[in-house]
Amino acid sequence: MYKKKDKFKTIGQELKLKNIKIDDLEDIYHFESQKNARTKSSKTLISKGEKTFKSSAKLIRGRVIEVKANHLYSVVCDLSFPHIEKADRDPKNCILSGRLKYIAHESRNPICVGDFVNVDISEPDNLRIEEIISRKNTLSRYIYPNDVLLASNIDQVVILTSVKEPDFCANLIDRYICAAEIAEIPVVLCVNKIDLNDLQLPIEQIQKECEYYTDAGYKVVFTSTITGKGIENLKKLLLDKVTVFSGHSGTGKSSIINALEPGLNLKVRNVSHFHSKGTHTTSSSNMIAWGFGGYLIDTPGIKTFGLKPKDIDKIASCFPGFSKYTDFCGFANCTHIHEENCAIKENIDKTIPEDRYLSYWNLRKNLC
Repeated sequence: MYKKKDKFKTIGQELKLKNIKIDDLEDIYHFESQKNARTKSSKTLISKGEKTFKSSAKLIRGRVIEVKANHLYSVVCDLSFPHIEKADRDPKNCILSGRLKYIAHESRNPICVGDFVNVDISEPDNLRIEEIISRKNTLSRYIYPNDVLLASNIDQVVILTSVKEPDFCANLIDRYICAAEIAEIPVVLCVNKIDLNDLQLPIEQIQKECEYYTDAGYKVVFTSTITGKGIENLKKLLLDKVTVFSGHSGTGKSSIINALEPGLNLKVRNVSHFHSKGTHTTSSSNMIAWGFGGYLIDTPGIKTFGLKPKDIDKIASCFPGFSKYTDFCGFANCTHIHEENCAIKENIDKTIPEDRYLSYWNLRKNLC
């Protein structure tokens, strides 16, 4: 005798008949679990779910300026819409619509700071993001098995490093530049804390290392928030642009931002004495308007920056300083590792320092 609670239980799985084709053979029948079939179709592809079909929706365009919590965002209405009341241009808390939650996004987070979105305002107390407008570009961090979106629709990324505390690390700069190049985002390299001159790695040696990036076409600026040197030069590069500040934890992002915009008074923390790396002052990404014109997207500092394994073949051409040589390699798809007649290997210790080539080799090896 079955218990009452077991009355409606189904034993076993429903099976459906599925027709599949195998090359060079006739069509055969294949049994697929009905449960698995439902799981596969439960997520809608992003390309099929970009537009909402709610007849009652009243959509206005906005831009995400802060990710506040899981599926909760701060959005400012787009100022290009003059019919929007001034009160509606203040940041509004918006949640993600249920439809967008069930889209099969290619990243861990469906929305990031900088995204343009369409917000349904039909219920003033329940504002919902109904559509994500196609992005011009995205800067992301790869953590297996998906990307973590950091920012989108940006004009440039400022890669922040420091002379000391934490120590200057060209290998990390290479990773950041590759990530920006793959996303087709212009790069500015900012070397901070030049007042902390180190006898083991003096500022003159760091400046010489950075000449490689200057020769590769990247803008390099040296700054100190203690002496104020380089701050005005950096400000000129930021004018009227949407810029992402990103880099190793502890390089002084918050200090530089305070120097550029003193009224912000962002928190500043010391470098950890345990691992000589920075502690996270910025805990979430957010967009800030510069008083002198332009916008900043401040992202949390990170100690490592992972690239996607599927981008391994792009590293060969986007690695800093390599692009001007790749056309002279013997093979169009040269990996610069084992091939003969490789223009990159021929220029090692000539125009390409050996440590930059080793950085490339290690980066590629870690992506295999």
